[in-house]
Amino acid sequence: MKIKKFFSKHKIKITRYAGIALIVIGLAVIIWPFYTNFIMARRETDILSSWEEMDTIPDEAGGEETGGTDGKLEKEDIPVDTEKKVPFRITITEIELDWIVNKGTDYATLKKGPGHYTSSALPGEDGTCLVAGHRTTYGAPFNRLDELEEGDEIIIETEGNEKFTYLVTGMEAVLPTDMTVLENTDYPSLVLSTCTPKYYATRRLIIYAEIAE
Repeated sequence: MKIKKFFSKHKIKITRYAGIALIVIGLAVIIWPFYTNFIMARRETDILSSWEEMDTIPDEAGGEETGGTDGKLEKEDIPVDTEKKVPFRITITEIELDWIVNKGTDYATLKKGPGHYTSSALPGEDGTCLVAGHRTTYGAPFNRLDELEEGDEIIIETEGNEKFTYLVTGMEAVLPTDMTVLENTDYPSLVLSTCTPKYYATRRLIIYAEIAE
Protein backbone atom coordinates (compact mmCIF):
# COMPACT_ATOMS: atom_id res chain seq x y z
CA MET A 1 0.00 0.00 0.00
CA LYS A 2 2.79 2.42 0.88
CA ILE A 3 4.40 1.86 -2.51
CA LYS A 4 1.07 2.43 -4.22
CA LYS A 5 0.53 5.67 -2.30
CA PHE A 6 4.06 6.79 -3.11
CA PHE A 7 3.53 6.29 -6.86
CA SER A 8 0.14 7.94 -6.67
CA LYS A 9 1.59 10.96 -4.87
CA HIS A 10 4.59 11.35 -7.16
CA LYS A 11 2.99 10.17 -10.39
CA ILE A 12 3.74 13.38 -12.32
CA LYS A 13 7.43 13.45 -11.30
CA ILE A 14 7.89 9.75 -11.99
CA THR A 15 6.28 10.09 -15.43
CA ARG A 16 8.45 13.11 -16.19
CA TYR A 17 11.70 11.43 -15.12
CA ALA A 18 10.77 8.22 -16.92
CA GLY A 19 10.14 10.22 -20.08
CA ILE A 20 13.50 11.97 -19.76
CA ALA A 21 15.21 8.62 -19.19
CA LEU A 22 13.60 7.15 -22.30
CA ILE A 23 14.68 10.17 -24.36
CA VAL A 24 18.28 9.81 -23.11
CA ILE A 25 18.27 6.09 -23.88
CA GLY A 26 16.84 6.76 -27.32
CA LEU A 27 19.51 9.35 -28.09
CA ALA A 28 22.21 6.98 -26.88
CA VAL A 29 20.92 4.23 -29.17
CA ILE A 30 20.96 6.65 -32.12
CA ILE A 31 24.34 8.23 -31.35
CA TRP A 32 26.23 5.07 -30.33
CA PRO A 33 26.69 3.61 -33.86
CA PHE A 34 27.99 6.95 -35.13
CA TYR A 35 30.36 7.22 -32.19
CA THR A 36 31.70 3.69 -32.60
CA ASN A 37 32.10 4.22 -36.36
CA PHE A 38 34.06 7.39 -35.68
CA ILE A 39 36.32 5.67 -33.16
CA MET A 40 36.79 2.66 -35.45
CA ALA A 41 37.51 4.90 -38.42
CA ARG A 42 40.22 6.74 -36.51
CA ARG A 43 41.72 3.49 -35.25
CA GLU A 44 41.73 1.97 -38.73
CA THR A 45 43.26 5.10 -40.21
CA ASP A 46 46.01 5.18 -37.58
CA ILE A 47 46.91 1.58 -38.37
CA LEU A 48 46.66 1.96 -42.13
CA SER A 49 48.61 5.22 -42.35
CA SER A 50 51.45 4.28 -39.97
CA TRP A 51 53.58 2.88 -42.79
CA GLU A 52 53.26 6.20 -44.63
CA GLU A 53 55.75 7.69 -42.18
CA MET A 54 58.56 5.71 -43.78
CA ASP A 55 60.78 7.51 -46.26
CA THR A 56 61.24 4.41 -48.44
CA ILE A 57 60.06 0.85 -48.69
CA PRO A 58 62.73 -1.70 -47.66
CA ASP A 59 64.40 -3.48 -50.56
CA GLU A 60 64.11 -7.23 -50.73
CA ALA A 61 66.65 -8.89 -48.42
CA GLY A 62 68.07 -5.45 -47.64
CA GLY A 63 69.65 -5.10 -51.07
CA GLU A 64 69.38 -2.56 -53.86
CA GLU A 65 66.35 -2.57 -56.11
CA THR A 66 67.03 -4.32 -59.38
CA GLY A 67 65.34 -4.58 -62.76
CA GLY A 68 62.69 -7.09 -63.76
CA THR A 69 63.70 -10.54 -65.01
CA ASP A 70 62.25 -13.71 -66.48
CA GLY A 71 59.97 -11.90 -68.91
CA LYS A 72 58.42 -9.69 -66.23
CA LEU A 73 57.32 -6.19 -67.14
CA GLU A 74 60.46 -4.04 -67.16
CA LYS A 75 60.41 -0.80 -65.16
CA GLU A 76 61.96 1.20 -68.01
CA ASP A 77 59.10 0.13 -70.27
CA ILE A 78 56.57 1.91 -68.05
CA PRO A 79 56.47 5.73 -68.15
CA VAL A 80 56.66 7.08 -64.60
CA ASP A 81 54.12 9.87 -64.43
CA THR A 82 52.46 10.31 -61.02
CA GLU A 83 49.85 12.63 -62.45
CA LYS A 84 48.63 9.89 -64.78
CA LYS A 85 49.13 6.87 -62.50
CA VAL A 86 47.51 8.23 -59.35
CA PRO A 87 44.60 8.27 -58.79
CA PHE A 88 43.87 4.90 -60.39
CA ARG A 89 40.96 2.48 -60.49
CA ILE A 90 41.09 -0.90 -58.75
CA THR A 91 38.63 -3.65 -59.65
CA ILE A 92 38.27 -7.12 -58.13
CA THR A 93 35.32 -8.93 -59.69
CA GLU A 94 35.34 -11.83 -57.22
CA ILE A 95 34.43 -9.57 -54.30
CA GLU A 96 32.52 -6.91 -56.27
CA LEU A 97 35.15 -4.26 -55.52
CA ASP A 98 35.38 -1.22 -57.78
CA TRP A 99 37.00 1.90 -56.30
CA ILE A 100 39.24 4.83 -57.14
CA VAL A 101 42.57 4.79 -55.29
CA ASN A 102 43.85 8.24 -54.32
CA LYS A 103 47.32 9.45 -53.38
CA GLY A 104 48.24 9.06 -49.70
CA THR A 105 46.75 7.31 -46.66
CA ASP A 106 45.90 10.21 -44.38
CA TYR A 107 42.53 10.49 -42.65
CA ALA A 108 40.93 12.72 -45.28
CA THR A 109 42.11 10.55 -48.18
CA LEU A 110 40.96 7.25 -46.68
CA LYS A 111 37.51 8.74 -46.09
CA LYS A 112 37.14 8.88 -49.88
CA GLY A 113 38.32 5.33 -50.52
CA PRO A 114 41.55 3.32 -50.76
CA GLY A 115 44.86 5.18 -50.66
CA HIS A 116 48.25 4.60 -52.30
CA TYR A 117 51.36 4.80 -50.12
CA THR A 118 53.39 7.56 -51.74
CA SER A 119 56.70 5.91 -50.87
CA SER A 120 55.78 2.70 -52.70
CA ALA A 121 55.97 1.77 -56.38
CA LEU A 122 53.39 3.02 -58.85
CA PRO A 123 51.14 0.55 -60.71
CA GLY A 124 53.09 -1.47 -63.29
CA GLU A 125 56.48 -0.47 -61.88
CA ASP A 126 59.07 -2.88 -60.56
CA GLY A 127 58.70 -2.94 -56.79
CA THR A 128 55.83 -3.19 -54.36
CA CYS A 129 52.77 -1.04 -54.93
CA LEU A 130 51.04 -0.59 -51.55
CA VAL A 131 47.35 0.22 -51.24
CA ALA A 132 45.39 0.59 -47.98
CA GLY A 133 41.66 0.81 -47.39
CA HIS A 134 39.05 0.76 -44.63
CA ARG A 135 37.30 -2.47 -43.88
CA THR A 136 34.30 -1.42 -41.79
CA THR A 137 33.88 2.34 -42.22
CA TYR A 138 33.67 5.00 -44.97
CA GLY A 139 32.14 2.65 -47.50
CA ALA A 140 34.33 -0.26 -46.33
CA PRO A 141 36.07 -0.67 -49.71
CA PHE A 142 38.24 -3.57 -48.46
CA ASN A 143 35.51 -5.26 -46.42
CA ARG A 144 35.71 -8.56 -48.30
CA LEU A 145 39.45 -8.87 -48.90
CA ASP A 146 39.53 -11.99 -46.72
CA GLU A 147 37.42 -13.79 -49.36
CA LEU A 148 40.14 -13.58 -52.01
CA GLU A 149 41.85 -16.76 -53.13
CA GLU A 150 45.11 -17.52 -54.89
CA GLY A 151 44.84 -16.73 -58.59
CA ASP A 152 42.06 -14.14 -58.28
CA GLU A 153 42.58 -11.14 -60.56
CA ILE A 154 43.12 -7.58 -59.36
CA ILE A 155 42.75 -5.08 -62.20
CA ILE A 156 44.35 -1.64 -62.02
CA GLU A 157 43.57 1.03 -64.63
CA THR A 158 45.35 4.38 -64.66
CA GLU A 159 44.28 7.75 -66.04
CA GLY A 160 47.03 7.29 -68.62
CA ASN A 161 44.96 4.45 -70.14
CA GLU A 162 47.28 1.77 -68.80
CA LYS A 163 45.82 -1.48 -67.51
CA PHE A 164 47.60 -3.94 -65.24
CA THR A 165 46.41 -7.34 -64.08
CA TYR A 166 47.75 -8.70 -60.80
CA LEU A 167 47.15 -12.23 -59.54
CA VAL A 168 46.67 -12.97 -55.83
CA THR A 169 49.50 -15.12 -54.48
CA GLY A 170 48.80 -15.15 -50.74
CA MET A 171 47.25 -13.66 -47.63
CA GLU A 172 48.26 -13.22 -43.99
CA ALA A 173 47.41 -11.26 -40.85
CA VAL A 174 50.28 -9.35 -39.24
CA LEU A 175 50.85 -6.89 -36.43
CA PRO A 176 50.68 -3.20 -37.44
CA THR A 177 54.38 -2.89 -36.66
CA ASP A 178 55.43 -5.78 -38.92
CA MET A 179 57.54 -4.27 -41.69
CA THR A 180 58.59 -7.52 -43.36
CA VAL A 181 55.56 -7.38 -45.67
CA LEU A 182 56.93 -4.16 -47.19
CA GLU A 183 59.99 -5.73 -48.77
CA ASN A 184 60.39 -4.52 -52.33
CA THR A 185 60.34 -6.96 -55.21
CA ASP A 186 62.39 -6.73 -58.41
CA TYR A 187 59.21 -7.12 -60.46
CA PRO A 188 55.79 -5.40 -60.30
CA SER A 189 53.93 -6.63 -57.24
CA LEU A 190 50.96 -5.42 -55.25
CA VAL A 191 50.08 -5.41 -51.54
CA LEU A 192 46.59 -4.58 -50.32
CA SER A 193 46.33 -3.72 -46.63
CA THR A 194 43.31 -3.40 -44.36
CA CYS A 195 42.47 -3.93 -40.70
CA THR A 196 41.51 -7.23 -39.10
CA PRO A 197 39.52 -8.62 -37.40
CA LYS A 198 36.47 -6.62 -38.32
CA TYR A 199 35.33 -4.08 -35.69
CA TYR A 200 38.49 -4.58 -33.60
CA ALA A 201 41.31 -3.47 -35.90
CA THR A 202 44.19 -4.97 -33.94
CA ARG A 203 46.10 -6.43 -36.89
CA ARG A 204 46.59 -5.90 -40.61
CA LEU A 205 45.18 -8.22 -43.25
CA ILE A 206 47.67 -8.39 -46.10
CA ILE A 207 46.90 -9.53 -49.64
CA TYR A 208 49.91 -10.29 -51.87
CA ALA A 209 49.69 -10.20 -55.66
CA GLU A 210 52.07 -10.29 -58.62
CA ILE A 211 51.61 -8.86 -62.07
CA ALA A 212 50.39 -11.34 -64.67
CA GLU A 213 52.83 -12.13 -67.45
